[in-house]
Amino acid sequence: MDTLLNQNRKKIDVIGIPVDALTYEELEAKVKELLADQKKHHILFLSLRDIVMAKFKRELRTNIETASLILPTSSYICSGAKFLKRAYIPQKIYTFEFIIKLLGAIENNGKSVYLLGGKRDVLQVTESNIKSSFPGLNIVGRCTGFFPKEMEKNIITAIKKASPALVLAGTGLPRKRYWVTRHKSFFNPGIFLWVDKAFDIFVGKKSKPARTTGGIFLEKAGRLIRNPLRIFNIFIYILYFILLLYYKIRKH
Repeated sequence: MDTLLNQNRKKIDVIGIPVDALTYEELEAKVKELLADQKKHHILFLSLRDIVMAKFKRELRTNIETASLILPTSSYICSGAKFLKRAYIPQKIYTFEFIIKLLGAIENNGKSVYLLGGKRDVLQVTESNIKSSFPGLNIVGRCTGFFPKEMEKNIITAIKKASPALVLAGTGLPRKRYWVTRHKSFFNPGIFLWVDKAFDIFVGKKSKPARTTGGIFLEKAGRLIRNPLRIFNIFIYILYFILLLYYKIRKH
């Protein structure tokens, strides 16, 4: 089955980092494949910062390379694949939209989800909203984030006993996305997804990402005003474009 999954996988590389070309229309079929595989799979959202920093951070690169799905959240990654003339051009994935479609696919397959992370009030509202939107989805457990170290073992045991098809994790986990991959060996087979502040969107504390050019510009301008230090992110873009040129030249 693992061979079949790899055969069906449209995986390319951008600046030497793997990326999957998956459309929303292909999501439910892919979820069925992952669930039928009876193994542990984690899905990873890949930002422009991630793809650049993975060239220098070993754990991040390993995290990416071992993921069953690596989904780009930056249009620059997609245009980079086009610039490098890769066999497949990935589609930019909007995290909240993907989560909604993923929950729908889990519901359609009669499977379950465990919610991990966020503050108590946020998690309660998130659970309520998910139940109303996906009445056929079985939520087999939930646990807030920001938990003390001594509770970690009990939380791992609870998730293992619940044996969900999907562990949806958010804010408040130690080491963020790395917590899931570092502890994945303790869990039963299933799908694991960490999305920072995903639950905040469910309760309206965080707005959905803009999709138009003007909206994206205003969103980034607002972030820069709130945190002027973001101006230094320009170096991520510069380094990315240098790496793109390097891989383009190396190919020839």
